[in-house]
Amino acid sequence: MSIESSTERSFLSLRWKVFLNLVLVLAVLHLAYSYYSYVQLTKKTTQEQFEASERDLFVLEGLVASSYDRLLEMGQMIPIVVDSSGASAGAYIESIERYFPGLLMNGAMDAVYLFDQYGQALHKQGIMVKLPFSLISQVLSTETPRNYFYCVKECLRYVAMPVRLENDNVGVMVVGREMRDVILDFKKQSGRDIGLAVQPKNQVKAARLWKLDLKYLTEKSENVTLLNKLVSEKSIPPKGGVFEVENGEKKYQIILQPPLGAEPGAAYWILIDDHTQNYREAQAELFQQLVVSGIGLFLAALFQLAMIRSPLNMITEISVLLPLLAGSAFAEMRQRLGAIQRKAIYEDELDLLKDSTLELANQLERLETSLLERAQNLTERSVQLEAERDFVTSLLDTAETIILTLDNSGNIVTLNRFGQEVLGLSASEARLMHFLDLNHDPKQHDGHQLLLDSLITRKESKVQIESSIRSSTGQMLQISWLHSVLNIPGADAQILSIGLDFTERQHAEKRLIWMANHDPLTALPNRLFFNEKVENAIRHCEADDSIVAVLFCDLDSFKDVNDSLGHPVGDELLQQTAERIQTVIANDGVLARLGGDEFTILLEGRNSVREVELVAQHILRAFRQSFFIDGYEIFSTVSIGISLFPEHGRDVISLIQHADVAMFDAKESGKNQLRFYHDEQGSQRYERFSLVNDLRRALEKEEFRIYYQPQIDARDGSVMGVEALLRWQHEEAGMISPAKFIPLAEEQGLIVPIGEWVLEEACRNGKAWHDQGMDIRIGVNIAGQQIMHESLLSTVRRVMRETGISPDLLDLEVTENFLLRQPEITIPKLHKFREMGLSLSMDDFGTGFSSLSYLKKLPLNTLKIDQSFVRDIGTNPEGEAIVKAIIVLAQSLGLEALAEGVETSDQLSYLRQHGCHLIQGYYFSRPLPAEELPDFVMNQAVEISFE
Repeated sequence: MSIESSTERSFLSLRWKVFLNLVLVLAVLHLAYSYYSYVQLTKKTTQEQFEASERDLFVLEGLVASSYDRLLEMGQMIPIVVDSSGASAGAYIESIERYFPGLLMNGAMDAVYLFDQYGQALHKQGIMVKLPFSLISQVLSTETPRNYFYCVKECLRYVAMPVRLENDNVGVMVVGREMRDVILDFKKQSGRDIGLAVQPKNQVKAARLWKLDLKYLTEKSENVTLLNKLVSEKSIPPKGGVFEVENGEKKYQIILQPPLGAEPGAAYWILIDDHTQNYREAQAELFQQLVVSGIGLFLAALFQLAMIRSPLNMITEISVLLPLLAGSAFAEMRQRLGAIQRKAIYEDELDLLKDSTLELANQLERLETSLLERAQNLTERSVQLEAERDFVTSLLDTAETIILTLDNSGNIVTLNRFGQEVLGLSASEARLMHFLDLNHDPKQHDGHQLLLDSLITRKESKVQIESSIRSSTGQMLQISWLHSVLNIPGADAQILSIGLDFTERQHAEKRLIWMANHDPLTALPNRLFFNEKVENAIRHCEADDSIVAVLFCDLDSFKDVNDSLGHPVGDELLQQTAERIQTVIANDGVLARLGGDEFTILLEGRNSVREVELVAQHILRAFRQSFFIDGYEIFSTVSIGISLFPEHGRDVISLIQHADVAMFDAKESGKNQLRFYHDEQGSQRYERFSLVNDLRRALEKEEFRIYYQPQIDARDGSVMGVEALLRWQHEEAGMISPAKFIPLAEEQGLIVPIGEWVLEEACRNGKAWHDQGMDIRIGVNIAGQQIMHESLLSTVRRVMRETGISPDLLDLEVTENFLLRQPEITIPKLHKFREMGLSLSMDDFGTGFSSLSYLKKLPLNTLKIDQSFVRDIGTNPEGEAIVKAIIVLAQSLGLEALAEGVETSDQLSYLRQHGCHLIQGYYFSRPLPAEELPDFVMNQAVEISFE
């Protein structure tokens, strides 16, 4: 479409469409608002009328109630006069006759009646009515005033009140008054016209008001017309109601309300109000609102039209420019769009439309340019594809893979250059051959034929097979063939066959399988291969009842060789060990290396246990000769454990495990020997394993206990100190000896945390005893691993700080073996302890390899004589000499000597005679729990003699 044709088209301008739609919408909104305002105004007027009616009725009820109160006050004046002269019936009658005419003339009272205690009328004055007996009886029974409204021929309000008669009898005086004063007061206060109508007797359900007797009515001449109009148009229910009546151009509200206390339908209050002015004011207000809102909406429409005139002009200008895009006039489009200017502070949708149109022009221009470039690229790509085809052909010729294409009969169509070299065929010779004519392994011919048939018949789209084929050099190659359908319609080549030579990979896989089942150092079977052999032997044994034995061999002191001579020498020793054992068993068994210096032997088909034992003995004898490695002569023995099937186990794991247990028994019995497995070995190993596990949880379960053995000064019998001794109260096994679990704790690395706990507990008890007035030095054993641990000093400082124990009450006991193992580490720590104010003792002195040169350098306070020497006193002169020498040594070094394990008086006497006065042992006391020690200290009194 041209620009001219688009501008000459007849159409209704968008601005007028917007204006007309806007006027229509505003008109609908105005009508809706008008209707809503009318409804709300009507509701408001109705509500105000209802509230005014409720308010007037409330005023009327208040006036009636106050009139009853005034009537009661007037009636009570007569009993007051009577009480002053004597409360007799005659006195009441006399007073009534005297005062009633004056009250009647003043309008304060229109009737007064007197009743005796039986409810019989004694006297009546004024308007005569018949009151219900129930009213009199209620007043007599309750002796409280009662209000009563009577409206039959006359409408009066009555108050019946109790009065005191002679002989303490109660009578009733009733006073009444007509309703004129209430009506006048209401008219004065509210401004409404008011009346009172009475229903003729037996006409309660009459539906027309003209059957009522109008007793009172203000503005009667005008209001009677309204009431006749009301009853002619509407039915009046007995309970009354609120009614709207129009009379000419005026509107009235008429309320019919039964008086309070009257019988239903017997009488009605009539309230009349003129609402004409209210309605006129409401209509005027509504009309004013409609006019103002209508003018405002019309002005808003004109203003909105003026506001959108400029945007609509811009939309028109942009719509005229859009056809330029069809003619690729992108430059002109951009130029004319740039000429469109708007004066606006903020951008809006029109600016977005202008920018989007400009962006559309740019994108269309780029798209047109891109299409031209792609057409050029397609031409260039076609040339590139031809080059790639030549590259793929060259790649197939250079790839070191056999690549063939076959027709649907299996004949060779093409063969790449590598295939020609491997198979020794030219391209022309290959095209004359069938795929199965190649030098395949004849055994695999049928399988290959079936696979090719499945491809040719299209049962499969891809098949794979591994087969052997002889190369041009005569070597048998392992080829993995992948045959796949090409699906190239009309081409000779329908099947692509790729052959990958995996001969080297197959050799590598066999090597990996061998390595997975053998030890690379000794070339012996490993654990996996050995387990398979044992399983097979067990199956054969079950069939022929022969003996199957597993021998577990472990080199003695192999770690020393590794640590001292190096791992290369250790590896060579393992290799020669394997050769020496293999020489002994020859081909009668399976030798395997499980790891480290552990070897296992499988012996099967043996007729007796003696044959198995002879093989083990031959191995032991073979290791009597030394090994020569790198110039070193090495003597290494072997310990052997033996388990038999089925006596010692019915599966591989049990047999190897039990042979291992028996081997450990051989090592613990002195090494270089053999042992057969028995149940006691297994139970001991299990007990040790269980004990280690329980030991790890003993601290958490709070199973450790500390007992304190007193140390006595034999010179005066006083307790100079105690030694803290650790005990384990096992939850199942009971009390366990330290000799049994302390080595395990040291072996498992648990002695450090256990030692810290002992130190904390002992210091806590020592501080408690000090607070009780007992200064007792506590000896705490420090294990060798604790001495070597870097945190020992900080731990001791922390415990002393937290417990508050005095340094002079703590004695650390160390053993000479660990103390002198690394003196450059231990001796500085001991000096630190002495600087802290602690005392130090050397425990079990004489049992290790003491160095006197180091002993004089140690900052010790006490040497403790081991109980093994004390036990020799009186029985072994050599032991006595050692004890005496230790005492003399301690004295010469300025140290105290303390004897452990003193149990007899002879031992005590000997020690005292030679100058040892510090005694510890059962002679004085067994180790005591912490709670028993204070009693022992307080009650300690020992008589010591030298005899």
